[in-house]
Amino acid sequence: MKELIKGFKSTSNGNGSKEPKNKLLVKDAIFVRNKGNLVKVKFTDIMWLKGDGNYTTLVTRSEVYSLRNILKEFESVLPSNDFIRIHKSYIARVDEINTINARELVVGKDSIPVGRTYFQNLLNGIHKLGSGNGE
Repeated sequence: MKELIKGFKSTSNGNGSKEPKNKLLVKDAIFVRNKGNLVKVKFTDIMWLKGDGNYTTLVTRSEVYSLRNILKEFESVLPSNDFIRIHKSYIARVDEINTINARELVVGKDSIPVGRTYFQNLLNGIHKLGSGNGE
């Protein structure tokens, strides 16, 4: 994989026995390339991601990374209980969503768009109270 490092493949553990391929050494994070280094990004620090062709912008609590990976690659490695696709070009961290309307949601302090086809899925996954006032 180009810039998104998910794990290391191993066929032998040194004492002759075989280990499964793709055994992840770090299960709560991904490593991304940044200025020639691999930087560990914990899943809990990721706020949202934006796909743009072959590139993805990954926004964390403290950094913004521009990576040469498609958004679908990130979608396949991010924990599905913690992240939701909310637009053809956006994935958001569920527990960082502050407000939702039919066109956008606020994640942390950032407004990001919600796609029509993803909006109902988003609503089905949250608890709503007070649905009688001002909808």
